[in-house]
Amino acid sequence: MVRKLPQELVDQAIDHLWNDRDSLSACSLACQAWLPSARTHLFRDQRLTGAKDCARFEALLESAPAIAHYVQKLSISEPMSTAYAQNWPMSTAYAQNWVNRVPALVAQLHRLTTLELVGLHYVSLQKSSPEALEALSRLTGLVLADVYFDSFADVHALLSAACNVRELCFYRVSWVNPSCAPYGSLPLKAPPPLRRLVIDSWASSEMVREWLLPSAEHLDVRTLMIRWRERESINTLNGLLRACGPALERVYMELPTTMEAHVGAIESQELPSLYHNVNLRALEIDGLVVPGCVAWTSALLAELRAPHLETLSVSMLVLNTSSVSSFDWATLDSILSRPIFAHTTFNVNINLALHSSNNPRVVKEAVLGLLPGVVERGKLCLRCT
Repeated sequence: MVRKLPQELVDQAIDHLWNDRDSLSACSLACQAWLPSARTHLFRDQRLTGAKDCARFEALLESAPAIAHYVQKLSISEPMSTAYAQNWPMSTAYAQNWVNRVPALVAQLHRLTTLELVGLHYVSLQKSSPEALEALSRLTGLVLADVYFDSFADVHALLSAACNVRELCFYRVSWVNPSCAPYGSLPLKAPPPLRRLVIDSWASSEMVREWLLPSAEHLDVRTLMIRWRERESINTLNGLLRACGPALERVYMELPTTMEAHVGAIESQELPSLYHNVNLRALEIDGLVVPGCVAWTSALLAELRAPHLETLSVSMLVLNTSSVSSFDWATLDSILSRPIFAHTTFNVNINLALHSSNNPRVVKEAVLGLLPGVVERGKLCLRCT
């Protein structure tokens, strides 16, 4: 008779309870042998909402320092009711004092790899200890969502401290003071080894232009998701695409709808270019409005030199059935008929505006007739709703 189960069997059994916190808590109290496996799932992903959660977690670490070993992801947020009550984000008085303790908290979590800040007025790193800054350099993932800074210098300092981030996501990040001068105690560093970069339409292109591009001759970004709707962002986007070069494999982009529609204006403007991204495997273009300023789409695709492209997706809003032909389908069909795109699947997603005269069936038949080359290859997936 076996008196004691092998530890690996115990660990596997507890692994099956990964999302059952009550059972994991019971396991952690059963015996010393079960404690590490239970704590692995209980504390791997910590979510703190507000100052009280933060204080409780700090007290827990003080009473049981070994718990810090298990935390790999930390998400810190402020309840939106509190933010609105303090007139967030317009009031600089709403700089939560407890947020200043985040770098010190991160410094205690030696195995932390991902930090998420959500719905915060983040103050600065200016008074942070060297230990706290060193802790930020251990991060490989950083997510900022609905985060408000007093100055771009604070953003610059945070990104410079997190110098080894491989995944960076910016959603609705803003600041008041546009000054980009870094703190004297935080010298400029080389860009982090990014592999995935996500920038939402409410995040200014200044972050890329002032922080990432100046010292980045080459970036090893594999996945790029850009939602910029400002015309002045195109130059920054092209600089980013050039820096990524052949490393880039997957791109999602929403681009400005404010470009001039006529050919002369298009030729006079700098347009987004994928010329240097020869190893693309997936490209998705979203945010098109027809009729509208969409001539840049053909110019963008005309420069494609990606023989390994597996999928090309285009999503658009069509305001009325009769305007579907105003999109340059002929040029698109010609581009996709090239031999290098013989194995590329073309996905077209058309959303028809709500109007009694709009007919999805008519639109679908019209598009099929405007893309004879793609239809003949049998690589077209058309969705019209």
